[in-house]
Amino acid sequence: MKIFGRQPVHEALLTKLPVQKIFLAQGSKGGVFAEIIQLAEERRTPMQSVNRVELDRMVATDKHQGIVAQLPPLQFVEWETMLTRAAEKNEKAALVLLDGVEDPRNLGAILRVAEGAGMHGVILTKRRSAEITPATIKTSAGAAFHIPIGQVNNLATTMEEMKQAGLWLVGCDASGDKNFDELDASLPLGIVLGGEGKGLHRLVREKCDFLVHIPMRGKIASLNVATAAAVIFYEVVRQRGVRIKRKE
Repeated sequence: MKIFGRQPVHEALLTKLPVQKIFLAQGSKGGVFAEIIQLAEERRTPMQSVNRVELDRMVATDKHQGIVAQLPPLQFVEWETMLTRAAEKNEKAALVLLDGVEDPRNLGAILRVAEGAGMHGVILTKRRSAEITPATIKTSAGAAFHIPIGQVNNLATTMEEMKQAGLWLVGCDASGDKNFDELDASLPLGIVLGGEGKGLHRLVREKCDFLVHIPMRGKIASLNVATAAAVIFYEVVRQRGVRIKRKE
């Protein structure tokens, strides 16, 4: 897997992810580049100076900010493991289930806010779902390496299994009869978000225990799925009284 962009590569090195090699645009120096080079030298990570055309070719974009890193593929995590990790933290589970989010950048943005809000994992489907691409990693600002990600064959079937495990499933949907702030975050939750423009599929919607919507006061009918995710996730944070320490 290749990632690009100064922040994602810097984050990967800071958190000691298994970066296999770093490719730098010729002449890159100073600022965050100096920090990346220092970290790479400390971790004995190979580096190679290449021209920008070669970097463009590696990641099929010129938005790489002069740096590309090679990592092994991300390893998916079983959703049951996510529940175990939540229990080990003495926290009520809060998993995110994505039903047909197909834009890699939306996926990256959701991963970023899910990690920031302390969600315990994000579940994707093998079909009708964005792949985790370099653009996803870049948009996530490296969060994809910090939050557990799972992948399932059939979301509706998995939702039934989650109910048996004690999760309450809350779907974010325009047809919801409750406002988003009426969800009960004291329960172990699975938060279900639909794809861009399509929302939740019928069977997935029917599997939800509750449906909530985000009221819109303006002329726009709905929010981007990543923005909606941020609203819902931080409502869970608010209700659970989680104090997020400010980083120094």
